[in-house]
Amino acid sequence: MKLINDIIIEDLKESLGLNFLPKEDSHKILTDVLSLISKRAGMRIVEDLNEQELDEFEKIPKDDFEEMEKFLMSKNPKTKNIFDEEVDKVKKEMLSFKKEK
Repeated sequence: MKLINDIIIEDLKESLGLNFLPKEDSHKILTDVLSLISKRAGMRIVEDLNEQELDEFEKIPKDDFEEMEKFLMSKNPKTKNIFDEEVDKVKKEMLSFKKEK
């Protein structure tokens, strides 16, 4: 199963032209951008969880992205859409910043 983050990485590499950067540079940028997107989307998704669901989510190991994603998708079917919206926002922000320079 392809995780949302994997799909986001492919999209960002292509749309932001990161394929042409050295691997270390593109990895650093992608890590930072994914962290921002995950925080923004996570805040929106977690708002809809009740206390018990939030406790369940916090018990998932922080490095088990597949389990986190499965849990969030089961609790909020709009999880992927929320991530897509945040990806679009961040891409627009980054491209707009790039044009300003």
